[in-house]
Amino acid sequence: PRLLEQWRQQPETLRELGIEPETLDLAALGKFAGLSVKVRHNPLRPMMPLTFRLMSVAAIEIDIFAAYAAFRSRQGLRYAGAMPARARDLIEFLGGWLDLGDHTHALLWDAIRYEDAVARLGVWYESSACDPDGADVAKAPRVRGDILLQELQSDPRALADALFASVPALDQVPLQPQYRCFWRAPDGDDAAVVVLDAFGYYLLSLLDGRRSTAVLARRLGGGQGMTAAV
Repeated sequence: PRLLEQWRQQPETLRELGIEPETLDLAALGKFAGLSVKVRHNPLRPMMPLTFRLMSVAAIEIDIFAAYAAFRSRQGLRYAGAMPARARDLIEFLGGWLDLGDHTHALLWDAIRYEDAVARLGVWYESSACDPDGADVAKAPRVRGDILLQELQSDPRALADALFASVPALDQVPLQPQYRCFWRAPDGDDAAVVVLDAFGYYLLSLLDGRRSTAVLARRLGGGQGMTAAV
């Protein structure tokens, strides 16, 4: 991919090799590079069915993977062998490549982060969370098990309905703030997805096993009367 970019920007380098630039379809070659990288990521499909379905329905998967191939080639980066690491690398790239002002791109950014969060609390990932030593559960609330919190701009359930309709209509999926908690119970294998409101989202984000309920109430802007409610 890096060589293709060089030839596009400096066609004279092709002539130095005895090749006339107009005899090569560099755009098609770039898409072929994208196809080969997409195939490398096919093992992620079971982990991210909505993501790959959305890329296919919107006809942007080859463009995405061609850009990703060029990016990694420019950076001299190898593709991770483990699928969780490969997923993280792809998400990191998309975070800088996607235009979140574009409706489809915004849906894709939500979909891949949503599905990654579910997978991260599943059997593919090792949990890195642990209970803080010496925490007083009665005074300092904490989560049983592991959680991940995400603020999305679309409802993944509405996206799934649209993607698997006979005639997908992505423009009908509304963009509005959504709050999700991905929770795995102790010794659980799979994540549960909990729909939150804004209050629940920010409250859970503050739980660390050290802050007391009174401190949490103050952090949320409430007075002493708020402690019991929290």
